[in-house]
Amino acid sequence: MENQFDNNYYGFEPQKPITEKPEPAAPQEQSDSFAFEPQHPFMQQEAAQEEFNPIRRTTVYEDDRFEEQSVRPPVAPAQPPVYQPAEQVAPPVPPTPPTPPVQEPAAEKREGTKVNAALVVVIITMGVLLLGALFGLFGYTVYQSESGKKGGDTRPTSAQGDREISPPDNGGVFPVPDTPSEQTPSRKHTESDFSDRTDKNYKGLTINDKPADAGTNASYNAENAYNAVSGSVVSVLCYSNEVGDNNSADSEGSGIVISSDGYVVTNSHLVNNSKTDYAIKIVTADGKEYSAGVVGCDSRTDLAVLKMVDAKGLKAATFGDSEKLKLGEDLIIIGNPGGMSFQNSMSKGIVSALNREASTKNMVKYIQTDAAINPGNSGGPAVNIYGQVVGVASAKIANEKYEGMGFCIPSAQVKKIVDSLITNGYVSGRVKIGISGTAVTSSQQQMYGLPKGILVSAITLGGPCDGTELKPEDVITALDGKAITSFADIYSILEDYKEGDKVKLSVYRHSDKKELEIEITLQADQ
Repeated sequence: MENQFDNNYYGFEPQKPITEKPEPAAPQEQSDSFAFEPQHPFMQQEAAQEEFNPIRRTTVYEDDRFEEQSVRPPVAPAQPPVYQPAEQVAPPVPPTPPTPPVQEPAAEKREGTKVNAALVVVIITMGVLLLGALFGLFGYTVYQSESGKKGGDTRPTSAQGDREISPPDNGGVFPVPDTPSEQTPSRKHTESDFSDRTDKNYKGLTINDKPADAGTNASYNAENAYNAVSGSVVSVLCYSNEVGDNNSADSEGSGIVISSDGYVVTNSHLVNNSKTDYAIKIVTADGKEYSAGVVGCDSRTDLAVLKMVDAKGLKAATFGDSEKLKLGEDLIIIGNPGGMSFQNSMSKGIVSALNREASTKNMVKYIQTDAAINPGNSGGPAVNIYGQVVGVASAKIANEKYEGMGFCIPSAQVKKIVDSLITNGYVSGRVKIGISGTAVTSSQQQMYGLPKGILVSAITLGGPCDGTELKPEDVITALDGKAITSFADIYSILEDYKEGDKVKLSVYRHSDKKELEIEITLQADQ
C-alpha cells in the first residue's frame, strides 16, 4: 500500500547537534564516501515537503530589477495678461453696524485643548511602540541569521543550541542534536580519529532484565530513574576549528557513558558521520571537561562511539532490554535540549509505538515516544521507569502539524552496533555497493519522468561500481531483481550478502532513455 505521505513520510529528521538553520529542509544525500554537487537540473534538491524533513536545499532567487523614472507634472504655457475694464464708481453704501463675535466659554476651550493634547500623546506613543516593534523584529531576524551561520542547533539563549530534528527528504527521520548536513568543517581534525582506541577484548554492552519486583515495588518512578542515570549523561561539543568555550561549539548534543574509562555512545550525525570533521570536547554532569575522539561511527543506524582522554572512575549507565518494552510504558528522556544552558533536563512520556520504520535512509526500527525530544537531546538516553537505558534519542517529526512524535534507537540494536564499533572501529559483516545519491522524489518523477529508485550523484573511487558503466545521474531501480526506492531498501537487501558476492544493478539512464543491467562485486563496508 502506498504510504499516504509519499516517500517523504512526514518530515522525520534525526535530532541534530545544535547547528541547524531555520530554513526549508532539503533532501539529504546518502553516501559512504564523499559529497557531490549534481549539475543536472533533476539532480538539484526540490523544495522541502510540508511533511517530513533532515535535508536542506538552497533556493536561488533572481533579482528583480526596477527602473525608477521621475515624473514631472506638465508645465502650462505662459498666458498673456488679461486686462479688465476700469471699475465704475458706485454710490456709497451706509455702513452696517458690526456684529459682536460669538465667543466660546473658556471651559470648553480648555477641554478641547486637553483632548487635542491627549490625542497627540497617544499618536506619539503608538509611533514609538511601532518603531520599537520594527527594530525588535529586525534585531531578531539578524540574530537568527547569525545563529544559522553556525550550522548547529538553536538555543533559546544568546548562544546557539541544537538544531531541530528533521527527516531526510525521502524518509522523514532527523537527528536531534548534531551538525547541519550542509555545513562543511573548515579543516580536518586527524587528532579526533581514535581508530586506534578500539578494544579487541571488549566483552560487550550488558543488557539487563527488569527488576524482579518491577510489578510490585511502588518506589520506581521518574525521579528515581533520573537520579540513577543523570550522572552518566554527558554533553558532547564539536568544533570545526579549535576547541573553544561551551557556547561556541559548531555541533552540540548529548551522550551516554558506558564504561568507567570513558567510552561514550552518541549519535553519528552529531559528529557529521566522520572521525575527522570536528575537534571534540565532552563535559560530564559534574562539570569536568575532557578531550575526546571518534572510535567509530555508523550512519546506517546513526550511532557513534567516542572515547574520552584520561578518564577514570566514571559512572556507567545501566542498560535495559528494549525488546521487553510494552506500549504505554513510562519513558523519560535525559539530555541537553537547547545546549549546555539546559544540561541534564528530563522530559517524560510513554512508549507510543514499537518497531517504527520512520526513515528511508537507515535500517533502524525505532521506539516512538511522546516524551519531548529537542535539539541537543541527540545521543542522550531514553530511560524506563527502573533507571535502565532502553534507547538512544535520535529524531523527531519537526512539523507544525505534528506534536509529540520522537524516535529512539532501541537498546537491542545499540548493543550490536556499539560492540562492533568498540572492537573493530566499524560494523563488521557488512557490504556496500559504493555510491552516493538520493531517493527519487515524486516531483522528479513528474517533471523528468524518472522511475522510483536511487538517483546516483557520485561513485566511490575504488568501490564496487568504480570502472563500471554506472554514471552519475543514473537511477538504480533494482538490486538483483528486487525493487528499491530508498537506501533502507538497499541496506535490507545487502544483509543477505557477503564480501565478494556478485549482484546485478538494474539502471535507468535518463540522458539516453534506456535501461541497463550492470554486474558488480560487493566489498566489505569498513
